[in-house]
Amino acid sequence: MGTVCALAVTAAQPERATARLALSTASNEVRACERILSRFDPRSQLSELNRGAGSWVRVDECLFDALGHAVRLRDETDGRFDPTILPALVAQGYDRSFELLEPRPARAHDWSAGATIELDPDGRRVRIEEGASLDLGGIGKGFAATRAIGAMLEVWPELPGALADLGGDVATVGSPPENSPWMIAIGSPWSPAKSLGAIHLTAGGVATSGPARRRFGPSGVCHHLIDPATGASSDHGPLAVTVVAESAIDADAHATALAVSMDADHYLSARPGLGALLVEGLEPPRPLGAIDFQAQPVP
Repeated sequence: MGTVCALAVTAAQPERATARLALSTASNEVRACERILSRFDPRSQLSELNRGAGSWVRVDECLFDALGHAVRLRDETDGRFDPTILPALVAQGYDRSFELLEPRPARAHDWSAGATIELDPDGRRVRIEEGASLDLGGIGKGFAATRAIGAMLEVWPELPGALADLGGDVATVGSPPENSPWMIAIGSPWSPAKSLGAIHLTAGGVATSGPARRRFGPSGVCHHLIDPATGASSDHGPLAVTVVAESAIDADAHATALAVSMDADHYLSARPGLGALLVEGLEPPRPLGAIDFQAQPVP
């Protein structure tokens, strides 16, 4: 997934064997998600689905689940998160794993937002519009983190608490060892090794997005956050945004949406179940200290 993944569980000494089993199961689930959902692997089911655009394709339960969330969240974000963004990403130059990118200018393309995605639950089949292709990067890490937590609960239903952190997209369940809120650092967009403060999270998921880090192309003029209105790297929105939502999947999509939004205040006021911290400007702010969040279901 091009990032660092960390898993943790809360366990007493006699539960060490069960804890190890839960962690191993979660690790396997993250790897399975990457094999199925990666657009960089031509053998993945997502790549197979993209090659079959225009036809019905039977898919794995994992991919079908991810696409169900993607379609739902495209609607909930008013199209600011769009899983059909792949042609625009490729045109910008993001056509391979980030560490392999070479500087080259973006090319012209005729992508338009909102390609059709049809889901057939009875046959677990998917059909995407002919000529379209999908990228699930906007929810992929939050989705895999959520699946990892679910995998732990399957093998340990009485799990006291667990956390899955995929590059800053965090899913939680239960309580940490101290029986206090989970403390999740807010990374600085100016210096990844530094923290702006910490979120005290008692429920829900966290995700961060922004154009500060994954930049590419000549002189780093491009980034991976595509403005659906233009099909190019967004030239507005905050430098970084951290979102707390009911799940890491929702937090991931809404963080992506806010990162390309010009009207963040209106966006958040229309979605009272979200909490968000937006970092704007060119200079680092003073340390923020602790921020308490209790995610609530979106009405």
